[in-house]
Amino acid sequence: MRGLAVILVFQLAGEALVALTGIPFPGRVLGLVLLWLSLIKGWVRVESIEAAADFLLKNLTLFFTPIVVGAVVYWDVFTAHWFALSLSLLLSTAVGLIVTGKVAQRLEKVESR
Repeated sequence: MRGLAVILVFQLAGEALVALTGIPFPGRVLGLVLLWLSLIKGWVRVESIEAAADFLLKNLTLFFTPIVVGAVVYWDVFTAHWFALSLSLLLSTAVGLIVTGKVAQRLEKVESR
């Protein structure tokens, strides 16, 4: 329970930091970054959160259950518009990959200068 409390405190800290500063960043992700930095600096020992983290990772599928239920509920929409949905998924993935690649190339050029 102590490990879970540590993880949740960092999540809460991330959420609070986002709420106070108004930065456009997910609070949960910021909390994980803060936890990661604390682990690197040695402020939090891995052993103190290892059991809770292992439990959460082993039961990760439970967190995706609402998404799957939502997909089942809207099955008629998916079957009626499968082509448009598939095309939009393919195009958005391709655009995301291309933009990421171009940004990485530019950053690499800037870094090499």
